[in-house]
Formats: sequence, structure tokens, C-alpha cells
Amino acid sequence: MSDPFSDIDKDVTLDKLKSLLYKYKKLIITLLAFITVFSVTLYYLNNNKKAKDIRLSGYLIEIISIINAEDERAIKELVKLSKLGHSGHEILSNLLLSKIYLKKQDFQAAINHLSKIEIKSKKLAPLNKLKNYFMSVAYLGLNNEKEFKKSINLLISYGGYWSLLGHELRGHFSIEQGNLIAAKKDFNKIINEQLSTQSLRARAQEMINKINLNDKGNS
Repeated sequence: MSDPFSDIDKDVTLDKLKSLLYKYKKLIITLLAFITVFSVTLYYLNNNKKAKDIRLSGYLIEIISIINAEDERAIKELVKLSKLGHSGHEILSNLLLSKIYLKKQDFQAAINHLSKIEIKSKKLAPLNKLKNYFMSVAYLGLNNEKEFKKSINLLISYGGYWSLLGHELRGHFSIEQGNLIAAKKDFNKIINEQLSTQSLRARAQEMINKINLNDKGNS
């Protein structure tokens, strides 16, 4: 006969693991704000030279300044900006819109905006990686295994830090699927990689600690 108190301990440990997973999923979404604004800034520094571009850039920077504080107003202004016929600003507007919807956990709305983005310019090619990262986060939120695997495999194929972010997302997805062995493998990859930042490595280590605790509870 199984020990009922042991079963309770197992359930509590697994709940703690899922709670930690939820906390880090929210953190990942919050970090998107910094990544997006950084990309936007690089774009403006390198590409905005015409008077019209400078005016539109100023408009977009104003919108960025109200994101988080006035999301609904930012959404309206970004939609307007995306329809002004400037391809670069249309791309950036949709990236920012997807970021807002990811924060709201409206994952389908985020995917709808990301799907509008077509990057043909070589100068803007790096934004494809950001777009795919956002897609991966959205499919993780929707628990869409088929589309998540497509986007995450592409993200990991980029190598470097993008690859590590991909391993983090895939680790979270594996936990959602109950595959703790696969999750642990991804988090260990992050810990053992020299390119990992201190914060990324710390998050991965905490997830592994919780997985190990869950394993002990099941033994």
C-alpha cells in the first residue's frame, strides 16, 4: 500500500516546479520589452536619415515611451504607424504590438502580428531572429507542440545566445509536457555553456534544482 503522505509530498513538489515555471515564463515575457527596444534603437541609428524617417522615428519613440504605462493607447498608435506605408516602421510596429500582446498573454494576437512581418532587407535580417523568438514564446504559451517545435528548432539553429534562449524555452515546454528528463538536458546545456549570462544560468540552475527535488520525491 502506498504512503498517502508520500503522494502528497510528490504533488506539492510538482506544484512548486510548475509554479516556478510560471514565474519564469512571466519573466521571459517581461524581458521582451528590453530586447525589442534595443532592436528598435539599433534600427534607427543605422537607417533613419531622411526627414520623413526621422519624423516617424520620433513618433515611434514616443509610442515606446508609453508602452507598459498605457498599453491600449500604444496599441492604437502602433496600428496607425504600421499602416503609413513605411516597411521598416511596419515591421517594428508589429514587433512591438506582438510584445504587448505577449505581455498580456494574448498569444494568438501576438502570432497574428508576427505573421504580418516579412523581412526582405539584409539590414533588417537580424530581426528575423527576434521574430522567431517571439513566435516560440507565443507557441509555448499556447502549448502548440507542432508549431513550437518548428520555431524552437530554427531558434536553436541560430547558435550563440539565441540558441541558449531556445534551450530555455524548450526546457519550459518539456516541463509542460511532463518530460523532466528532456527539460533537465536543456537546462544543463545552458549551465555548461560559456556564452550563458549569469541570470540565464541562475534560472536554469534553479529549474534543475526543482526537477531534482521532484525526482527525489518520486523515488
